[in-house]
Amino acid sequence: MVESIDISGKKILVTDDNPVNRTLLKELLESSGYHIIESDSGEDCIKKAGCEAPDLILLDIMMPVMSGIEVCKILKQNSATKQIPVIFVTANTENSPLNDAFEAGGTDYVRKPVNKVELRARVKSALLQQVFNERHIEDEKLKSVLEMTGGICHELNQPLQYIASATQLIGMSLPEDEKLQIQIEKVLQQVERMGMITKKLMGITSVKTCDYINGIKIIDINKSSY
Repeated sequence: MVESIDISGKKILVTDDNPVNRTLLKELLESSGYHIIESDSGEDCIKKAGCEAPDLILLDIMMPVMSGIEVCKILKQNSATKQIPVIFVTANTENSPLNDAFEAGGTDYVRKPVNKVELRARVKSALLQQVFNERHIEDEKLKSVLEMTGGICHELNQPLQYIASATQLIGMSLPEDEKLQIQIEKVLQQVERMGMITKKLMGITSVKTCDYINGIKIIDINKSSY
């Protein structure tokens, strides 16, 4: 349910060349529990969007040097920032500039002078939609993982059973040599361990990763399975 999603503390980048406008937006949003970062130009917005990774950007359309629409286009072309929702802040609500704003990748817009009820509602809506999108992506990742692991486990179970049975038969046919029997038992233990791993793979309910080597991340089977 929407009510159960906590979006307080989300990071919002407010971009406007007018310090008074930035202060107003900051005060209205901080009172709702958001963390606000300020930016006074298009170039600064692009820089901070990349290094601060905000959850949402409030972007003035009319700014000197680089307009909000130009900034948005650049943000949407960068893999590191393209998923950040952008809400334009504008005094111009005519169709043409708004069409340009949405075509540039804008999520929504807020009119100037800013109405606090409208601002908070649109910001909340955009942040909730972002959470839903992220959850959908995670669900798709999990679905892919489950499909892959199901196929792997199915293919592994039969040869594992064969190895276990064949190893037992070999052990029975060998002379009563303690060292040989110990090695046979170790093989059977490893086969059993592999079987336990396939069971854990089949029990994956979420995608949790851990560091491997050379910066590579792999699925943590123990944390991801029930």
